Amino acid sequence: MSFILSEDLAIKTALGGITVVDEKNSSRSVGVWFSTPDIESRAQSYPYITIDLIDSNYAKYRQTSGIFRDNDAQGTLTPVAGNTYTYEIPIAWDLRYQITTYSRHPRHDRAILAYLLANVFPATHGYLAVPNDLGTETSYRHLILEDLVKRDTIEDGRRLYRNVFTISVTSEASRVVSTSAPEVTDVLINSITTDIPPDKQPV
Repeated sequence: MSFILSEDLAIKTALGGITVVDEKNSSRSVGVWFSTPDIESRAQSYPYITIDLIDSNYAKYRQTSGIFRDNDAQGTLTPVAGNTYTYEIPIAWDLRYQITTYSRHPRHDRAILAYLLANVFPATHGYLAVPNDLGTETSYRHLILEDLVKRDTIEDGRRLYRNVFTISVTSEASRVVSTSAPEVTDVLINSITTDIPPDKQPV
């Protein structure tokens, strides 16, 4: 998986597809954007949700050491027959995001809040589905709701309902690019070969 980029996309996907209703509309889609988009263009139409990456911390409490070996470098490379990839266990990171919801209608606000707490951020029991780069496998990261505050206010003489979620997502980043190596087909123990001088032959 691509560090941070995969989590960004997974969060946006998890927040997508929410609809709300009111006395004028039987169905209104809730937009989802990164709060400072570069290539995204959007019209500010309520209700909507924004995503901010606000912090990243080395997660030494769950770091392990060693070597991984598999045939597709954790789904980042297309498998090649006869090849395996070896690489160090990735570095553990905790990513912290701020998710903010914006609504003009109190019914929209409550519907979004109820949906997110029940389906996306269920306290300490949440998870985030993160597909690998090839789309062949999905890993599931811990997603923890750290904080939720309401920040309702008045803007331009109109009510603006806001909910601010702070969440943590477990992640990992590879330190080095993986290297390919052919699979071992035979293991020879104490075998004598003509390429080794007689005085260096194994006993």
